[in-house]
Amino acid sequence: MALKLRLKPCERVVINGCVVQNENRRYTLTISNFAQIIRGSDILQEEDAVTPVRRAYFLIQSMLLDPEVAANGSGAAAAMMAQLYTTFVRADMQDRIARAMGHIGERDYYKALSALRPVMEYEATLLSAAPSAPAPSFQTDGVGHQAGRHPGQYPGG
Repeated sequence: MALKLRLKPCERVVINGCVVQNENRRYTLTISNFAQIIRGSDILQEEDAVTPVRRAYFLIQSMLLDPEVAANGSGAAAAMMAQLYTTFVRADMQDRIARAMGHIGERDYYKALSALRPVMEYEATLLSAAPSAPAPSFQTDGVGHQAGRHPGQYPGG
């Protein structure tokens, strides 16, 4: 089954590591086989990966964009996702995290990112509801390997 990408004017998309930018009008691009694809609007910048879910998202995104990171990052991604699964107590968030873990196992990183987006939104809601609480964090070594542990659950998690 082919994937149809409807690109907005000047929108960017990364396909198997290659950045493609649309011209000044709408365009539909059809991808006929499996490819690692991410829209420019879905790309998280490293400096914005400041929370546990965003760090997991950034690592998975890096796995999508760079085969070397994909080859070395699956263990770190699995550890981060397992920790997120036990941190969030809402069943719908755990389900999304579990789906993301399954997609990582299948090397379908875009679907893993899609599964995590609502978890990122929920995390942002929790963190904005508790401004006095310090933002929990994962410590990583720059490649996404977890160096520390998250001390507890999110407020209301």
